[in-house]
Amino acid sequence: MSKIPSYRAMYDLVKNDIKQGKYLIGELLPTESELEKIFHVSRSTVRRAMELLAQDGLVSIKQGRGTTVMDFKTKQDLNKVTSVTESLRRKGYIVRTKSMYIDTVGATEKLAQELQVMQGDLLARVQRIQLADEKPVVIMKNYIPYHTVPNIEQYTNQFSALYQFLEQKYQIEIDAAKDKIYAKPADFTDSEMLCVAPGTALLCIRRICYKDQKPVCVDQVSILGDQYELEVSMSGRYK
Repeated sequence: MSKIPSYRAMYDLVKNDIKQGKYLIGELLPTESELEKIFHVSRSTVRRAMELLAQDGLVSIKQGRGTTVMDFKTKQDLNKVTSVTESLRRKGYIVRTKSMYIDTVGATEKLAQELQVMQGDLLARVQRIQLADEKPVVIMKNYIPYHTVPNIEQYTNQFSALYQFLEQKYQIEIDAAKDKIYAKPADFTDSEMLCVAPGTALLCIRRICYKDQKPVCVDQVSILGDQYELEVSMSGRYK
C-alpha cells in the first residue's frame, strides 16, 4: 500500500483544522518554523502543504506577513434572488455540470400545491451535479411546468445556470423566491454523488421561484455544508 506523502498528510490535517474552526477566518496560521515543530516535518514539506491550501483558496500566503486563513465559504445573499451556481461563480469558482438529466414527471400533491397546477400535470425535471473547481459540491433538482418550457430536454448539458437559461430561452425572469432552509446528513446516495462520507453535513434549500407573483419553478438543492453559507440582512426588532 502506498504511503501518503508527508506534505499531503499535513495539508489534510491543517485543512480539517480550518474547516473545524481551530484557525479562524482572517487569523494567521503558525509560522513555518512553528508548523515544522507541530507536525515534525521539514520546511519544504510545510511549504508544499501551504501551497496546496492556497490553491484551494483556504489561505493566502504573503511573504513577510505570514499565511492568513481566507473566507473559503461561498455566501448567498438571501435578500436578492440568486442561484447557487451564480453565487459560486461570484466567489471565483469555475462551475460546470458533471452530469445532467432532464425528463418529465407528473406533479405530486406537494408540487402541485407549490406550483399552483393540478396534481398529475406534466412537469419538466432537471437533475444535475454541479462542480466547483472540479469538486462536486451541489446536487440540484428543479421542477418546472412543462408547458412553460416546451422541449427543454433538447438542451440537456447545454447550460449550467438554470435561471439564466430560463431567461434567455423561455423569457421566464424570476423576480421573487421563498426558501425553506434546513440541514441533513448525507445519505448513501448523496455521499456517492458528492464523493463524501455518509453522514457529512449538507445544507438543503427548497425554493419556490416566482414571476409576477406566480410560481414558475421549484428547486431542491443539497450543498456541502463546509463550502456554503447563507447571508441575511435584517433591521428592526420584532414586537
